[in-house]
Amino acid sequence: MDNTYAEIGTHVILGKHKRLTNYGTDWIDGRMDEYIGKEAVIRDVFQATDGCCVCYVDVDEGYYYWRVEDMILASDVTLLTPRQMAELGIES
Repeated sequence: MDNTYAEIGTHVILGKHKRLTNYGTDWIDGRMDEYIGKEAVIRDVFQATDGCCVCYVDVDEGYYYWRVEDMILASDVTLLTPRQMAELGIES
């Protein structure tokens, strides 16, 4: 997903983080793993220092920061190939 779709209230599917931060970490808190492939709602949008837009998302009563590049619009799930679904951690 790109920044143009990152709006408060948008429903998204959270994907696995694909790249390291500027600090060499994978940027994901271990508690976030369980939300990969799940639907969330964007509650706020920020521009991160590493150049990627980041959203504050609400998923299963938890709130986390998630990179826009690591999510897709929930409405686009039906357009994904099996390989893309696997990469995002979405069960078919």
